This record gives sequence, C-alpha cells and structure tokens, in this order.
Amino acid sequence: MSKFFNQRVKGSSSNLIKMLIIGGVFVFILIISLIILLVVNKDDSPDPIISMREKVTIEINSELPDKELFFAELQNVNSNDIKISFDNVDISKIGSYPIEITLYNKNYSSMLEVIDSKSPNLKTKNYQINIGEKYDAEDFVDTCTDNSKEDCNIKFYNQAKDQQGNIIDYSSYTEEGSYKVEIVAEDSSGNQTTPTEATLIIGSGLGNSTVCNYGNGEYDTNSYILGVNVTQNNCALDLNLYQNADISKPAYDLATNDTKKLNKEINKLNLDGNIYEKDVHQLVTPVLNSSGTGLVGYTVHIELNMVYNDGSKETVASYYIDTNGKRIYSINKYNLD
Repeated sequence: MSKFFNQRVKGSSSNLIKMLIIGGVFVFILIISLIILLVVNKDDSPDPIISMREKVTIEINSELPDKELFFAELQNVNSNDIKISFDNVDISKIGSYPIEITLYNKNYSSMLEVIDSKSPNLKTKNYQINIGEKYDAEDFVDTCTDNSKEDCNIKFYNQAKDQQGNIIDYSSYTEEGSYKVEIVAEDSSGNQTTPTEATLIIGSGLGNSTVCNYGNGEYDTNSYILGVNVTQNNCALDLNLYQNADISKPAYDLATNDTKKLNKEINKLNLDGNIYEKDVHQLVTPVLNSSGTGLVGYTVHIELNMVYNDGSKETVASYYIDTNGKRIYSINKYNLD
C-alpha cells in the first residue's frame, strides 16, 4: 500500500512539473509575440511631420481661418489633436495677433494678420441741379459699403484727361448742359475703387453739345472686356495717348492691386506640395473705338500658372477684369473670387 501511494505521488509531481514547463513556455511565447506585435505596430505608425507658417492673412470682418492653415506642412496628424485659441483676435480691427497652438504636448507659434485689401463697393447715380447751384462728389453716390464697415471717402477722380490730354476738373462745371463725371471711393486703408461714371445735369441739360474730335466711345464689346474706360462724355481720346503714363495708370493700378489680392487668395489655400513656384502674368492692352480713330480704354488680363517640381506647368486661373472690378474667368481651377 505504501509503495502504491509513493508511486502515485511521484507521478503527480512529474505531471505538475510538465504542466508548469508547458505553461511557462506558453507565457514566454505570448510575451515574445506581444513584443513583436508592438514593434511592428510602432514601425507602421510614421512620425508626425509638422512645419509652421509664419503668418496667416485674412480680410477684416471675415471668418476665422481653419486651424490647419497655420501649418505649411502637416502629415500623420489627427486634426482633432490640434488645440488653438482665437480669444485674443479681433477680426474687426486691422492688426497682427499672436497665435499659440498646442499639438502632442508641444507648443507652436504663428501670427494671424487681419488686413483690408478690398476696395469699397460703390454704386453711383445721376444728379441734376439748377443753373448756379453747387454739387459735390457725394451727390452722385447711390450706395457705398466697405468690408471695414466704415464710411467711404467719396471724391471726384482727379486723373482723367480730356481729348487733348489735359486734367479734367469734374467739380468745375457751371454752364447748362449734361456732363459725364467720374467718382471714386476710398476706405481708411487706402483701397480705392476704379473710377465709376455718373451724369451731372445742369438746368435742362440741353446746353451742352459735344463734338468728338477722335470719334465716339463705342467699341466692340464682343471682342473686349474693358477694365478701364477713358472716354469723356462718350468721346474717345487721341489714340496716340495710349502710352501716356497718366492715362494708362488706372489700368496698371488695377492689374497690380488685383495681383496682390490674387496672391493673398492663393496663400490661403492648402496647395499641393509638388508645386515649385507661382507664376503670375499681367497684360494691359489699349482698346480703340469701333472706327479705329480714338482710344476708349484698356483691357486688364491676369493669368496664374503653377510650375511643378517635375518642370511641368499648368494654368490654374485666367480672367479679365471689367470696369466694376469683377473678374470674368475663362479658367478658375481653385474657385477663386
């Protein structure tokens, strides 16, 4: 009996040792598997790539920008992990506002610049007075609004030329007749509208009869989108004045100001990293009247091309600007204003 009992005890101990060894091996294999799994998973999760912009620009009284716009490069990042505050930003006031961003326990800095680059929206009306009465530029304004929500500064355009190339003083008419005047509106940031026409009628308006020395202001509207009109009382100017710096200046100013606006719009977009550079072309072209005897104005054409890292080139925006400052697109890949 004692011998039998000892044999059973020895057998049980041997089985227990075997089970412990098997269990230990299983636990060891499990630990190794977990370590391998963690290493593999870690290798499959690429590190975040983060590069900040020095600043982001928005128009006054516009919407706050998306937080991702503050990053020049942002990869392998969950946008929900980006913490940003605009508490110190006043979008109704022009200025530069520091922006602090927290991402994955690191702090990043940028600037939000609130600017005013848009000219007022001016709508003119005709105005009639009796002989001997006075008038000023504000009398020809139907409405004028600006994105700054401030009042417009209204004045007569002071760079217009007559058919002989002399400066026209729109505030000096006193005799009975009907006269074309040009009005401009300016905001507190110096943004000015293109000259907008209106008609002044003194008395019955019948006392003024105009003789056009270089033909009237009619032109081929099917072929040209006029950006700046230089006619006076529907009379064309001497066509030899097309290179006159004072006469062509409004057209070149329009091209320059719109190009600045275009660059700001493009900088707000999160463009493809394959883009090497932006290439903007301006083309200001004089337009003659239908008879070809006089100058009526200028077309302003803007073209934006993207040059990619592989050397290829793509036109992403192409448009003319009309006399109201509106862009007439033939190409608009990024749905710009």
